[in-house]
Amino acid sequence: MRILAGTDDGLMVIRWIEGERSGRTVEKHFEGRQVYRLAATAHGIWAVVPEEGIFRSGDRGDSFERVAERLGGAMIRSLTVSPRDPSVIYAGTEPAGLFVSNNGGADWEELPEFRVLGVRESWRDYGKRSAHVETIACDPHEPRRIYVGVEIGGVYRTDDGGASWTPINEGIFDDIHELQVDPWDPSRVFAATGGGLHISRDRGLHWRRHESEVGELYCTRFDLVSRGADVSDSLQSRLVLATTDNTPSEWGRRRGDAKARLWLSTDGGNTWVPVQLSGIRDKGAISDVTADPATEGSALIGTSSGNLYFGRAADRKWTRLMFGMPSIRSLLVI
Repeated sequence: MRILAGTDDGLMVIRWIEGERSGRTVEKHFEGRQVYRLAATAHGIWAVVPEEGIFRSGDRGDSFERVAERLGGAMIRSLTVSPRDPSVIYAGTEPAGLFVSNNGGADWEELPEFRVLGVRESWRDYGKRSAHVETIACDPHEPRRIYVGVEIGGVYRTDDGGASWTPINEGIFDDIHELQVDPWDPSRVFAATGGGLHISRDRGLHWRRHESEVGELYCTRFDLVSRGADVSDSLQSRLVLATTDNTPSEWGRRRGDAKARLWLSTDGGNTWVPVQLSGIRDKGAISDVTADPATEGSALIGTSSGNLYFGRAADRKWTRLMFGMPSIRSLLVI
């Protein structure tokens, strides 16, 4: 298994064969820099390094080439590849701006109406951070419909490829961490926030906080998992959510405990059950979860305290593959 881990101190390429006691780092890139996002397409592997730009690898992570520097002079915080056309890539920045490439990252242009929207909406800075684009979600059925989550600022939708934008914040907590469009029902959109999981059934016009416990917890990661659920034959069931009981200011302190939990939905997000995390004694938050595409029912978990775990849903046991890593932000199995 070849694992890419974006961390607070570079990108680590890890080799691990099941049965071995631990993984082994075989390559490291961008040392001294944070790596926020990783994505894989037919054109290669993409890495977001906020202070340096966007990079692409065509050799499974052995080497990377820069395809974009800071966009508009701003740090890059998020990246999404269109599910319909991998040559179309969207990137979000801090301060909040939105850019698009229509030729696989060779050229970039800003969507200026989005920046105008920020002035009109009065997005809030917090601490030393500026309001920024934390997440971008494309409608897989309508290529010109895009959802953007601003931290802190709320959710915005365009139906015309970015020429105009609509605020869609009725009923939602405005600290947006992750947006996902249900690929089987594009009218349904999920928002993982600092104030719980919210669901819209009308493309974001109205939001409802989930009625269960996950509607109240701090969400750190939400994803539509392509593999890994052994409890249902329905692809629609494969939704995973990571939460904590408190905010980063609490679990980031020395001796702080995030009380991280992992949740699985087996009915398209209507109900959620906790995943047993036997073997994981970690005070950090779950910062990413990704399925192993080669093995049904298995997944990897990365934490903010720098631990990497592998487990199977069937036996509910997790093995620590790596420890003492920098805080993990993004995982990719290739």
